[in-house]
Amino acid sequence: MGEAWDEGAWQAFSGELGAWQREGRLVSLWWRDDDAGRPDSALDRLLRMAANVGLPLGLAVVPAWLTTPVAEAIRSAPESVVVLQHGFNHVNHETEIPPGERKVRPAEYGMARPAWVSLDEAGKGAQRLRTAFGSRSLPVFVPPWNRIAANVLAGLPGVGYHAVSAFRPRPRAEPVPGLLQVNCHVDPILWRQGKRFAGAAGTLEGLRAHLAARRREHVDPAEPTGLLTHHRDMEEPCWDFLAELLARLRGHPAVTFPPLPLLLLETPPPSRPA
Repeated sequence: MGEAWDEGAWQAFSGELGAWQREGRLVSLWWRDDDAGRPDSALDRLLRMAANVGLPLGLAVVPAWLTTPVAEAIRSAPESVVVLQHGFNHVNHETEIPPGERKVRPAEYGMARPAWVSLDEAGKGAQRLRTAFGSRSLPVFVPPWNRIAANVLAGLPGVGYHAVSAFRPRPRAEPVPGLLQVNCHVDPILWRQGKRFAGAAGTLEGLRAHLAARRREHVDPAEPTGLLTHHRDMEEPCWDFLAELLARLRGHPAVTFPPLPLLLLETPPPSRPA
C-alpha cells in the first residue's frame, strides 16, 4: 500500500497494544472528524466509511455551514455517528499577537471578543444543531483551531455544555467544574507542510506514543486516545490509511471504542494531581 500503510510501524503499535493486554487493560480510543456542514463528496465518503467500519464517530459540525441536504445525510447515518458543535461559523476573530507569541494564532473563541458575545453566539449554534439533529446533537463544544479563551471555557457549563474537545493531552478531566474535557491527540495531516498526509508510519507512531504515555501515567491514563481527521482535506493515501487502520482496530481484542454519549457526557473521575 506504499505511503498508505507501514507494516513495521503497525507492529510497533501492536506491541504497545500487547503491553496493555499483558496488564489486563483495554485500550480506549475515539474518533473525531472536524469541519462538517457544507455539501461535500468527502463528507459522503466519510459517512459511508463510518457505516462500513461500524465504529463511533464524533462529527464536529459548523452550525452556520449546515445545509438541509447535509443534515439529512447525517441523520441517515448510523446512530453511532453523533454531532458535536464546531464553533459557529469557523471564522478567525484574532488580530493581535498574544504576549510571548510570534504571530497571530487564529481562533473563533479566543480573547478578541467579550466572553458573553462568544457564549451567546455559541448558544445560537447549539440551538441550530438541536433543531436539526435532536438528541443526536451532544452538548459538546469543539473550538475551531482547537483554541478557546479561558473565560469562554469557564462559561460553557452555564450555557448548557457538558464537555469540550480540543487537541493534545488534557491537563485534567474537568478544566472547570461541571465540564468534561476529552481531547484528540493524533492528526494524520501536516497542516504547516501544505496539508499533506503525515504518512502511515508517523501517524501510527503518534498513536503508539500516546498510548505508551497513558500506560506509564505520563499523561492522564483515563483520557481515551483520540484520532482527529478532517474529511475535506484528506488526500487519497490518507483515506486508504484510515480505512486500513479502523478495520484493524475494530477487530483487535485489546481495543475498545466507547459509545460517544457515554464517553463525552459521563461524570469524569477525579483528576490526577498536576
